[in-house]
Amino acid sequence: MSGSPPTRRVIDTLELLANADEPRTIAQIADRLSVSRATMTAILAELDAADWAQRDADLRYRLGPAAHAFAASATPPPDTGPAGPEVDAILAELVDATECGVTLARFTVDRMTVVAKRHSTVRPVPGLGIGQSLSIAYPVGAAAMAWRDDDRDAWAERDERADRDARPGERTASNAARRRLLASVRARGVAAYRPDSSDVMLVEVLAELLGAVGPLLIDPSLRRTATRRLAQLSSRALTDDELDADEDQPISYLAAPVFRDGRAEFELQLGVLRSSVPLQVRRELTVALVEAASRTSAVITRPAS
Repeated sequence: MSGSPPTRRVIDTLELLANADEPRTIAQIADRLSVSRATMTAILAELDAADWAQRDADLRYRLGPAAHAFAASATPPPDTGPAGPEVDAILAELVDATECGVTLARFTVDRMTVVAKRHSTVRPVPGLGIGQSLSIAYPVGAAAMAWRDDDRDAWAERDERADRDARPGERTASNAARRRLLASVRARGVAAYRPDSSDVMLVEVLAELLGAVGPLLIDPSLRRTATRRLAQLSSRALTDDELDADEDQPISYLAAPVFRDGRAEFELQLGVLRSSVPLQVRRELTVALVEAASRTSAVITRPAS
């Protein structure tokens, strides 16, 4: 797997400027980040042109007005529940073991809200931020809904309404398909998602696009559009036959339930985002995810001391 070093350098530069107690020269920044001064000159020139960095009369750089305005416009996230050092450590270990990004999200019958996340160190894909939510439709949420008898019917009814409104040839899942998916989730402990066959390669293309420009996307509508498109390419659940097939399979993400006080309130999602994943790798990713979800459930269910 290969990441995006240019993107990483931009992120590192912004983080250094944000944490610096005084403006820094190009040489200081380049030396601190172990990149060439020519490369850092180019990065800072672009950031300066976009007002994300600002050069003073002494040719030193600090965060620019665009960065400050972006931070000032942010609102505090809503109650995100189980996020904390122990959960973050579990997510970090899962990222290290799989080289995939990880998201912990709370689920209702019609929405998911991100409560914790860790980016892949190999290929960071920003996606939704902590506290942000997204409307969902079947089969998204299957990992949690498979264990929630009280919400399962309402979740399925949203799919049935969409089925009635769909044009011929665009029907959503049948009741039988839903039952098979939920039974598979309960047996395996995970739900696995992939794009339609015609969109397999687009998953990686869009993932690379989000990874390249996501950290600098100021326009909220553009970011939402890109993230929504990625979700659309990840909306078909793999069947048991596909999961067990010897052939490589495209995997957008895997999801496992996380329980709090016996209720599957959350999903731990592993952003695989690969167009071809061998059977053995699929099994290894599944084992790692299920184990991390189990540990997370134990942490957030533990009585407060």
